[in-house]
Amino acid sequence: MEFEEIYRREFSNVYGFLYRQGAPSAELPDLAHDVFATVIRKWATFDNTRPVRPWLLGIAWRVMSDFRSKAKPELVDELPEAIADINPDASLEARDAQRLITQALSTLDEVKRAVFVLHELQGLSVAEVAEAMNASLQTTYSRLRVAREEMAIAVRRIRRGTS
Repeated sequence: MEFEEIYRREFSNVYGFLYRQGAPSAELPDLAHDVFATVIRKWATFDNTRPVRPWLLGIAWRVMSDFRSKAKPELVDELPEAIADINPDASLEARDAQRLITQALSTLDEVKRAVFVLHELQGLSVAEVAEAMNASLQTTYSRLRVAREEMAIAVRRIRRGTS
């Protein structure tokens, strides 16, 4: 598999993951670039018998973690232009749902948020999430369970506050 093919196929997944991790819209292009720059540097270490997405999103998670340690990102209320362009016919309900999820995700700590996003929104298996985050399978299942519970609580609180 060639880098260019992975870049074309996976860019929107990386961009969406970074967005859901709380990256400010203005920083998304630079963060996505940092992910793929890291991929190029680490290309020789990639085991091409393994799926590329968990490896790639693991790199994205570390890039986002490094970004957070340098500056606290702001919660974004609007979809970044690149994501909004993917589905220009999105309804008001879909945008409201996106805002609700974004706001609820912001209540999770960095690790639980990453586990939740990788599994529930990016579609990785729990084993792939564990591999991407360099964690044990049992720990990853536990983090996912807690993240789901905290998301449900956050959604209920947000809905009560806006109703």
